[in-house]
Amino acid sequence: MPQPIPVAPSHATRALVDVVLEEMSRDLDEISADLADAIHHSLSELDDDLRTWTGQSVRANLGLAVTMLRETTAPSSAVAPPEALGYAREYVRRGLDLALLQRAYRIAQAQLLRLWLERLRGSTDDAGGFVAAIGYLSDWLFASVDEVERQLAAAYVREREQWVRGAAAMRAAEVRALLGGAPLDVAETSRRLDYELERDHVAFVVFGDSAGGDEADAQARFAAMERLATEVCARLGGHAPLVVPQGGDRLACWVGLRGAPDLAALAGYVLADGLRVAVGSCGFGVDGFRAGHREALLARRVARLAPPERAGCTLFTDVALEALAIGDREQAERFVRRELGPLAAEDDAACRLRATLRTFLEEGSSFVRAARRLGVHENTVTYRVRRAEELLGHAVAERQLELRVALRLAPVV
Repeated sequence: MPQPIPVAPSHATRALVDVVLEEMSRDLDEISADLADAIHHSLSELDDDLRTWTGQSVRANLGLAVTMLRETTAPSSAVAPPEALGYAREYVRRGLDLALLQRAYRIAQAQLLRLWLERLRGSTDDAGGFVAAIGYLSDWLFASVDEVERQLAAAYVREREQWVRGAAAMRAAEVRALLGGAPLDVAETSRRLDYELERDHVAFVVFGDSAGGDEADAQARFAAMERLATEVCARLGGHAPLVVPQGGDRLACWVGLRGAPDLAALAGYVLADGLRVAVGSCGFGVDGFRAGHREALLARRVARLAPPERAGCTLFTDVALEALAIGDREQAERFVRRELGPLAAEDDAACRLRATLRTFLEEGSSFVRAARRLGVHENTVTYRVRRAEELLGHAVAERQLELRVALRLAPVV
């Protein structure tokens, strides 16, 4: 049902609205992040991978609203930003319902209204002026969101029609059912996927840190991810990989092999186009297909938290400890700070001490081997270890297991 057209505000009401708009312009990025957080906190169906897309869409919509309100533009003339249209298409690619997208908009709308209420309360003691201003803003927001949602629904339907008609959609649906544990006929599923399930599999995920952009950007990004998937497959000794898009910034991939490959072939693999790879361990049959994918996603989660210099190809076997520990990231961070104390600081000196201490422990507490590996003098290692002990408040020989785990986790939490 169409929302009522907001009545033009009085001069006094306009002055109050302008105060709110000025504050919003100043805090636009922070407010956008809060609204995106509210959406993801309220909708468990949305995973962390969609967070960047949500943030970009919210930021674009909020910027549009502020601009239109400042220029007293009628809400019926709102045009959905490209980021919002891309967000709607991303819901289709991830198999998410249109109703979920509409709920996301309503959550952000309610959160924004609460924010306006709080800021107006702090801007005036005039009860009548407060009611008039919030009434105008509320009517305007409801009408503009209705118009934007209408355009997004049309974009969603168009994208879904194209998606459903495509072979990629059928393959993606088949893999979703397979990963979801649905009963299946292995031979028939292998035939439909054109991928043999009764063999060894290495699952991996190709992903990037960028999202959004126009359709041409999305197509170029997808082509680059497909090329990388083929390269990884060849390095593992496979032929054509099974590739399934899981959103605009992630490809789920599998390589079918006769026997377990040497995953070390991917160590030090230099990647291009701002893309990265997370790899699960090798497994046989349907169970191996599923387990390897879960491990690849866990490795990806660790990779996305790691410092930029560690970007590249991440093997689950190398980060299994980190993946297990960050299941509850808040508790993992508390553990690191509790074990490391001042040594958990984020400055360069603390990072250098942690790196030295980790190497020292990995080298069996040998100052000589640690110095050789780090390329520094033995006395430098001795000094840094002693300084680390001062910050820890105990010798490194004490609570060594906890210390080594904390040092492993520090870069990702």
